[in-house]
Parts: sequence; structure tokens; C-alpha cells
Amino acid sequence: MRYEFTENDIKNEINKLYLEEDDVSLEGKFIEGDGKHFTLTGSAVIDGEKYNDFETDFELAEGRNYNTAKDIMNADWLWYDYKC
Repeated sequence: MRYEFTENDIKNEINKLYLEEDDVSLEGKFIEGDGKHFTLTGSAVIDGEKYNDFETDFELAEGRNYNTAKDIMNADWLWYDYKC
């Protein structure tokens, strides 16, 4: 399933995530997946360089039906891995 960020999500920066251990900033356009496994697609800033169409796979601690991108972003992530 595909989850789009709403205008309100973007205004409140729900679509943004900073991964401190990697010093990477992510800005999501949308999320795809279901259950526990998802892919965040958007842009990333790594070492000052911006990468578009950047994908990050991740797994959530709890597999359930999520209704919105906000629900997914606010859930506990078990792990993540960069695809691009």
C-alpha cells in the first residue's frame, strides 16, 4: 500500500527524519509497504550532498494496519537500511 504525506504532515515536518548515528537527514515524499516492512522514498542529505529518489527500507516493531504515513513515521522502527 502507498501512504502519502498530507500537507499538514509536511507543514509539521512529520515527513522529516534525522538519523543521528549516520548523520543523515531524510525527507519523505511517500511510504510504501504493509505489515511491518516499509520503504520511505524521498530525498536524503549525506555529508552535505542531497540525493533525490532516495529509498530507505525499514521494519516496525509492531505489525498492524496503519492508516496514515504519520502513523508509520511515529511507530517504533526496529531497523533501517538504505537502498540507494
